[in-house]
Amino acid sequence: MYSWNLEKERLDAELYLTEKRSDFVTTYMTVSNLQFIIEQNPEIITKTTATALLSVLKGEEHASQRQVYFLYKKAADALGAILEKTVDPALAEHAKKSLIHILHTKKEKSYRAAAEALGTLPLGVKGPCLMGNMAPEKHPPVIPTISWKCLLLQSGFAENQSLKWKGRNIIIHSKNQRRVLVLKMARPGEDPAMLYTEGLWMDFLSRNQPDFITPDKSFHIPEPVNISGSNLFRLENLPIAEPENAAIDPHFTAIGFITRPDYFCYPNEHRKDHLLPEKTFYKIMTRNSLLLGRLASFGIIHTAPIPLFHNRVQRQRRDDGGLYEWPKGGRLDRWLNSCRFPNIGKTGIRDFEHFISFNGSSRKLYEFIGSHVFSLVLIAGSYFRNRDDSRTGFDDFGNPVDTRDLFNEPFLKKTVKKIFTNYYRGFTGNEFTGTLPRYLDLDLDRFITRMIDEMGVDRHMEEILRIAEQKAMSETDFFDFLSSRGFQTEQIRRMEKGKEDITILTGPHLGGFNQQISIPELIEFTAATAALCISDRYCQIKFMAS
Repeated sequence: MYSWNLEKERLDAELYLTEKRSDFVTTYMTVSNLQFIIEQNPEIITKTTATALLSVLKGEEHASQRQVYFLYKKAADALGAILEKTVDPALAEHAKKSLIHILHTKKEKSYRAAAEALGTLPLGVKGPCLMGNMAPEKHPPVIPTISWKCLLLQSGFAENQSLKWKGRNIIIHSKNQRRVLVLKMARPGEDPAMLYTEGLWMDFLSRNQPDFITPDKSFHIPEPVNISGSNLFRLENLPIAEPENAAIDPHFTAIGFITRPDYFCYPNEHRKDHLLPEKTFYKIMTRNSLLLGRLASFGIIHTAPIPLFHNRVQRQRRDDGGLYEWPKGGRLDRWLNSCRFPNIGKTGIRDFEHFISFNGSSRKLYEFIGSHVFSLVLIAGSYFRNRDDSRTGFDDFGNPVDTRDLFNEPFLKKTVKKIFTNYYRGFTGNEFTGTLPRYLDLDLDRFITRMIDEMGVDRHMEEILRIAEQKAMSETDFFDFLSSRGFQTEQIRRMEKGKEDITILTGPHLGGFNQQISIPELIEFTAATAALCISDRYCQIKFMAS
């Protein structure tokens, strides 16, 4: 039950928000009060309420206020509360369309607020369970030791096949060249639980394939090698000499798995003799967009399609470890380097150690979905840059290298659009039939042009090694850090650690050091995609019976 006074309070609030909004504080308090009424008495809310809140998001009268984002956020959250609390499908749809309307505007702060309101609806996605526990557990058993000969025998591979290193992996092909045994070695000091988890995910996903694979069976799941009941083991010795400067666990801890020969085929290969034609690249990208969305819908989240950092050099002293948080829209560190070995390929998603069984809030899910989409678009951009990866940095006259001629604009446009539609289909289970976000509709051409302008010209190459980071390093770490970034030994010896900031050319980056990302349109595209995935699936579930 509700009183007449409450009804009058709602009407007065709607009137003020629709026609006045003259004072910032009063407007904020009115929106806040209206949100409280929505949450406590949703049965008295009408379309007029949603329209009044939309007026706040569209309004310009308080745009100069430094805290205006919080007003927009409060209004967007109130619309989200209507969508969540009402049992009237028509009212819910009206509230949802009001928020989506903002995704077609060019108001950055209200755009972010609307996307986050849609993206934080309580969807309730939970990851899979395995024998009553969240799957898989991260506790390796006692780690057995095995000889190379016994390992090959148990895996069904011959001893006389040639071996090679690929990163930290030892690769051996079967006699008929149709299968590959991969030994993935732990790094020094690495928690063996990471590799152990990878083997468990392979086993879990292979046993549950009908639920997770796409209709065309395009997700190849490697077969883990099991030694004495454990997928984690230690080799008595390496069958091949370690590569120079290898970072391999001295105890030779590893997992093994059997896969296809094209497991290490990346969509954006940088080696000239391995460059993929556009048709093959497109097929890999569309397949993996669908897979990432499909798995996320089951609460199986890959946390690192590519490694994303805001600031690698400050990783040790930042609370966030320098990891990239895309909603903040900060500069993206070494974007092209991050894309070099993506965890997607011809066989599907790779590096299962980065899978988690999700059990968090919709806000966190919104961020993960965004990271997937953000990463896929970056990989698409890197495909064109890798057609000639020698063209990077500054030219002999100190000008940014311009590689825009490497990009195929119509094809990039087609790929980005397909990333959106396939990820959406994977996550929601349906084709997208709504109005596209403006960066895939009216502003698509401008979005793609902006991507090419920023990804194709290396304007941002600088990284700064602050005094604080230098002081936290040992002399050896300081030397190794600079040496790995191209400094000569004599140059380093002339430097005094901790005396002054050191500027290093390590890019290309997307944005200047400690600044915002140079493609803010990519952040808004990412936000809209994540928001539509979550809100559309939320409405499907809530009004399924309607």
